[in-house]
Amino acid sequence: MTISSQSPNKKISRYEKLIGKSAAMQKAYQQIEQAAATEIPVLLIGETGTGKDLAAQAIHQRSSRKEGPYIPVNLGAIPSELVASELFGHEKGAFTGALKQYKGKFEQALDGIVFLDEIDSIDEKVQVSLLRLIEQKRFHRLGGKRSIVTNARIIAATNADVDDLLEGDGFREDLFYRLDVFRITMAPLRKRGRDIILLAENFIKRFNQPLGKSIKRLAPESRQVLQEYNWPGNVRELKNVIQRAMLMCEGSELYPQHLPRRFHRGSGDSALPEMTFRIGTPLDEIERDIILRTLEITGNNRTEAAKLLGISRRAIYNRLKKHNID
Repeated sequence: MTISSQSPNKKISRYEKLIGKSAAMQKAYQQIEQAAATEIPVLLIGETGTGKDLAAQAIHQRSSRKEGPYIPVNLGAIPSELVASELFGHEKGAFTGALKQYKGKFEQALDGIVFLDEIDSIDEKVQVSLLRLIEQKRFHRLGGKRSIVTNARIIAATNADVDDLLEGDGFREDLFYRLDVFRITMAPLRKRGRDIILLAENFIKRFNQPLGKSIKRLAPESRQVLQEYNWPGNVRELKNVIQRAMLMCEGSELYPQHLPRRFHRGSGDSALPEMTFRIGTPLDEIERDIILRTLEITGNNRTEAAKLLGISRRAIYNRLKKHNID
């Protein structure tokens, strides 16, 4: 069902992979639906972790190009000297290390969509090439002479402040306005009200089976502290917090003591270091690393470590034995 067919008073809580019932998300769903019905360039604006990548995927899934490739490119994660090759491809011998021909993302995309995340990170030379591609629908591989036609649609995203981006010397205005034909702003989590709880409950349901848990709910106290937190890392941070809390929880309800210490009122330890883990890391390895790091912070005080982790003294001794920690 599309947004346009919804009752004007009915809020939807899920749209493709996006979740939220707030006014900000309802507006985003409507804009995504509008963007999907067109072929114009789209610029997604928002802080890191607000779901710009999921919004781009939703546009692809709702568009006439859904059967074509969807190719995301995190430009900020690619060394600057390799960005042009990744986007436009190269011929064999085009530069040192180019041992064979490579078809870039725009050539791979065919009639699909190329999602250019962190578009503000590309240098001026690549900006010029990208501007030419948008205007002419053609490009050259590095070291190539043949002009290659592309029908790929571009969706770009940035977490930079737009005014700062245009006032600086690093980004071309002509390219920005070519990309900024249809703008969608993804709201930060702190401005999405009850979506925080909606998302947290969704993450609990999602992670129960993979983590071997049977957690049913958030305790009322946990709901309150989650709502009061500022969420600088947005939805991505919330997902990591819930995942970590579930690892610490032995019952069916998540309490504040299962949350990181920065959520504990009056704890005075907001400077405690954070830990992140790559998706796919074995759970035993995550648990062992968390315990070792906590013991390091507490000077090997196991009682204090148990308190920090939100588990009993018996539980921490069981885990020390399980992981062969002396």
